[in-house]
Amino acid sequence: MNSWRNKFYLLFLFSLIVNAPVTFATSPRDIEIKIIGTKVYVKVYHHVVNPRQHYIKFIYVYVNGRWRVKQRFFYQQNPEYQEAVFNIPSLHRKDEVLVIAYCNLHGKLDKMAIAP
Repeated sequence: MNSWRNKFYLLFLFSLIVNAPVTFATSPRDIEIKIIGTKVYVKVYHHVVNPRQHYIKFIYVYVNGRWRVKQRFFYQQNPEYQEAVFNIPSLHRKDEVLVIAYCNLHGKLDKMAIAP
């Protein structure tokens, strides 16, 4: 009986250790998009404790439903947000710009803006 109980506790402890990063992971909270000419300024709000281990991994930019650019990150600039600037020469007035941000541990967020 003790052997079974010990195995159960070990399995439980192992599952806690494996799932701990995901349990405390947060999805991106908000995306700020500013478009000036052909430049798209993106700021993804994503509060984390350790920006080297938990960060925004990818930012994708779509224009009028077509994928234009992707930026990959290996850490987050600071514990509050990740910023990026994209130059999209084919961007025109009234184009729909969709930004999608992916957390390396959990979740994604997207936001749409119209080019002025």
